[in-house]
Amino acid sequence: MTPSRNTPNSNFRHPPKAHDVAIDRWIMGLLILVTVIRSLAILISPLELGVDEAQYWAWSQKPDFGYFTKPPLIAWIIGLSYALFGHEVWAVRLPAPWLHLLTTIILWRTASWVAGPSAGRWAAIIWIALPIISVGSFVMSTDTPLLLALSVALMMVIGILHNRFDPFQGMFICGLAVGVGFLAKYAAIYFLAGILLWALWNRLAGTINAISIRHLWLFGLGMIIAASPNIIWNLTNDLTTVRHLGDNANIAKQSFDLAKVGGFMLGQLGVAGPGIFILMLGILRPPFSAGSKRLMICLSLPVLGLMSIQAFISDANANWAVASYPALTVWLACWIAQTNRWRWGLLASGINVAIAIIIISASMAGSLGVLTPASDPLRRLRGWQALATDINAALEQHDAKLLVADRRATAALMGWYFHNSDIDIAIYDSDGIPGNHYERNHAFGRAVTGTRALIAVDGRAQPPALPQVNWQANSSISEHVISNNRSRKLFIFAGTQTP
Repeated sequence: MTPSRNTPNSNFRHPPKAHDVAIDRWIMGLLILVTVIRSLAILISPLELGVDEAQYWAWSQKPDFGYFTKPPLIAWIIGLSYALFGHEVWAVRLPAPWLHLLTTIILWRTASWVAGPSAGRWAAIIWIALPIISVGSFVMSTDTPLLLALSVALMMVIGILHNRFDPFQGMFICGLAVGVGFLAKYAAIYFLAGILLWALWNRLAGTINAISIRHLWLFGLGMIIAASPNIIWNLTNDLTTVRHLGDNANIAKQSFDLAKVGGFMLGQLGVAGPGIFILMLGILRPPFSAGSKRLMICLSLPVLGLMSIQAFISDANANWAVASYPALTVWLACWIAQTNRWRWGLLASGINVAIAIIIISASMAGSLGVLTPASDPLRRLRGWQALATDINAALEQHDAKLLVADRRATAALMGWYFHNSDIDIAIYDSDGIPGNHYERNHAFGRAVTGTRALIAVDGRAQPPALPQVNWQANSSISEHVISNNRSRKLFIFAGTQTP
């Protein structure tokens, strides 16, 4: 790694050569082309919204500073795109590839400050081709704005270490970026922990650092300012989102299973790509004297370690460690450039490019074709419009204006398809304890009252036991194929709610 701010390398300050400018233009053109192709895949894809995407869209229709299960930034982004482009599936997803393009450019610049132009280009190539970025460029998730915010924060710290930013201004902006990331996903807090660990490591090693305690206070101030809307919302809403986050971790359901740790680490092969992740692990070795290298360690390894512990205690999804990858990408790019291991980088990135092509093709076609596994992951993005058609027929037949769903997925997707109608959508909560947005805000018996005809959609052949509801004897069935060996089969019941 390049020395820290105290021993700057001035070679990177020289005007770029014409050859370097030409290469950078080609790389930039390639990144834009990839983003345009990914946008085209979103526009022509037959795949429908996922459950989470439909829920985020529902949030966007009622802007707020927080929601039951997530902070608000994802809803704000979708709301803006929706306002610009209208009620289209692609309007919900279109921001995703362009946000990832911004993240790629930021990591390109960051790595170039550490180890020169070649490192920057490698960072761009590595990042744009990561499988998690390929998937994240098609579906809209909270990881997308989180990664952009954390990459900006990383760029600010690296910029300070390499004389690109004033420490006072840089750390304040860094804090603002992490605070914005906090509005996307609470995993942004890992960056705060990493910065504090890095500062402690430098202090214990006796290293003179450009970032002092005063700068860290400015970082904290910036973070609190940016995150304050959601912090205040949680304080005034019984810490709703924070409590749900604790429930989602399932710490109470302890398994202490080493096999889950192995499964989590194998999952990282899918997140980063097998070759890239192996290289990332391969560079984790001493010496750790350079400030930039210590920084990368503190912003990546603790996240992977903490999620491995979470997997051992209970369970952990592979994408829960995604906050570690901006730092790991910059670190790997610098290693490839400084050690001239471009063949390894080319091989590992080539594998990811092949995976990216498969993902783009599957997005456009709506199918993985001959590569479809027994448990088709795309099945969750099929069949919802057909279900809405069946439900609409039942609503019209019984002159009903109330739809009661038995699960979050049905409530979320039917909310999307019945968005411009006078149909009310509720969900029945069997245990009375809200476990999702719909149970908290649209539970049957609280959200709707009065004598009304209703339709209930359930996965069982018997109507739900709803209070003060008289059911008709017969039910209809909505069944549609969503994969080679799976159908979505739901029963539709008609009834009347009595006073």
